[in-house]
Amino acid sequence: MKSKIDIFIDVEHKKHEAPERGLFLSVILQALLDATNSKSKVHKDRAIAWFFCSVGVTCDNFEYVCENAGMDADYTRSFAIKVINSKEIKYVRQRIRRVLDKS
Repeated sequence: MKSKIDIFIDVEHKKHEAPERGLFLSVILQALLDATNSKSKVHKDRAIAWFFCSVGVTCDNFEYVCENAGMDADYTRSFAIKVINSKEIKYVRQRIRRVLDKS
């Protein structure tokens, strides 16, 4: 499995392949920021629910976003778990922001 740094390199590369792919990747990265947000419990809870839903419209939406981002939904979920549980959350959030700022 890839390290957390490798996936950001993949994201930066994929964002330049097609503009719409970059949009969907940005949605995933923003959801990761929201899921690790210690200031807004509402955003955090909604983002976590979006990543880990298993049925319904929200799940369909997550899978649609992943598909259009060129990311495997299962891999994206497992990566989200690592990010959410990371002991280096400040570093990860900074890295996500840098990737988003390059869009």
